[in-house]
Amino acid sequence: MAKSVKLQPQQKPKSLEKAIEEYDGWAEGSVHVVTSKGIFPFSVLKADEQKKKKAESKQIKQMDKWIGENGLVPYPFEAQNLLRLKDNCGYFDASVKQIAKDVIGQGWQLELIEGKKENNAEKDKILNFIENSGGDRDETFEETLERGVIDWGFIGWWGWEISRDDAQEINGMWHVPAQTFFIHKDREKFAQKRDDRVVWFKKFGIEGNISMETGDDITAKHEAQAKEDESKAIEKANELIYYRNYYPQSDYYGAPNILSSVGAVLGFIGARDFNLAFFENYGIPAALIILKGRWDKETAKKISDFIDVELKGADQSHKTMCIHPHKDSVFEYIKLGVEVKEGSFKIYQKMVRDEILMEYKMPPYKLNIAEVGSLGGTTAPELNKNYAQSVVMPLEQVVEHIVTKDIFQNGLKVESYRFDLNEIDTRDLDAEVERDVKLFGVGAMTANQILNRLGIRPYPEGNRYYVASTLVEVGEEPIEKRAAILEAVEIIVKEQPELAAEIIKIAKKEVKK
Repeated sequence: MAKSVKLQPQQKPKSLEKAIEEYDGWAEGSVHVVTSKGIFPFSVLKADEQKKKKAESKQIKQMDKWIGENGLVPYPFEAQNLLRLKDNCGYFDASVKQIAKDVIGQGWQLELIEGKKENNAEKDKILNFIENSGGDRDETFEETLERGVIDWGFIGWWGWEISRDDAQEINGMWHVPAQTFFIHKDREKFAQKRDDRVVWFKKFGIEGNISMETGDDITAKHEAQAKEDESKAIEKANELIYYRNYYPQSDYYGAPNILSSVGAVLGFIGARDFNLAFFENYGIPAALIILKGRWDKETAKKISDFIDVELKGADQSHKTMCIHPHKDSVFEYIKLGVEVKEGSFKIYQKMVRDEILMEYKMPPYKLNIAEVGSLGGTTAPELNKNYAQSVVMPLEQVVEHIVTKDIFQNGLKVESYRFDLNEIDTRDLDAEVERDVKLFGVGAMTANQILNRLGIRPYPEGNRYYVASTLVEVGEEPIEKRAAILEAVEIIVKEQPELAAEIIKIAKKEVKK
């Protein structure tokens, strides 16, 4: 068995060259590994690793214990891992945030419910709540809605905290990060945990109150004790509006669309890390230098230093290295061919990118990705329409329903108005202009009808219909026909002036008519 030379912990680590020079355990055809402890045959190192027992933790996870003790339901997957994935995948992160912008960021308006009359008092009540919903916290009403949609995209559910005043009307609304709260088994309360702090919420709209600190019910006895002694008062929990993206594997929690394509996200991250490792630590040498025969001990190091240090940088390019070998010495330079399959690598990156975008029906151009077909065409209009109908509009309907029913009707006791989000513009303007031109040219549409549709002020003469008059009879070209007519008129004027005068006289009478 090959002898190994180990460095003692007390000794200062030797240089790699020194350790190799002192090592006398080389054997022809064998593989050795250089470590900080010394040089070992590969077979010995591998056998030693197999003997080591893998370290395992015996302690119960603190979070799991807390979840069980409080009757909460654990997540069906690790939510924090999904957040780590989004932090390392630009397509995943950008897709979800673009959806939130398209759903909430297009603006909103209050629409009068059919059959109801305008009510300025109710409208002012809604607008006052929206303006002051965040209280002292720097969070607007629109930001609360948008952050909920972002949680839906990254984790699969969202929560909005609701507070009430003494008259039991809501007076505040805030976003609760989805990865920080758990659902109780009875589905009527939630617990948020951050570090060692715990806050409880009750489900929005249910009767009764619970303690903010413990989640226990506040009974009539507690209320009576609080009236007699204020020190015994229990702080009531706020309410939580909860929505989840349906997930068949869990009766309590949802799941993000990306869950089925986590492998694609990991593949994207792996490709990125591969490229970073390639540039930061290029593991395969560009060339192999073999020194045979009699050489000075320092020669190999000098050659290596010259190539690795002196030749680095563009300003050092085209330098020449001169070798003066002994008559029994041989200097051999072997260039190692490194095949980089760039084409297949790009195909893989595009494949995983498309799978990530597919989960959210995200058109590439919305993320500033230019996609052109093989014949120069594009499917952008179709993709945009599908994205709007299958992702944006359903989410808009969910948000509109929750705000109208829970916030306006149940919370503010307002019955006359509904919350309406402005829809994303999916029109293909070029196609619409082309259609308008065709309809105008065949007399099917007036100029004012087109202007009214575009929201442009019409003009008095714009109500007339027109038909394009550029069609000509098949045969002679218009220019040639015009030249023939002019030539005939010249002949008549020259040879028969009386006939020409008569024709002009008749023409004038027709014009007067």
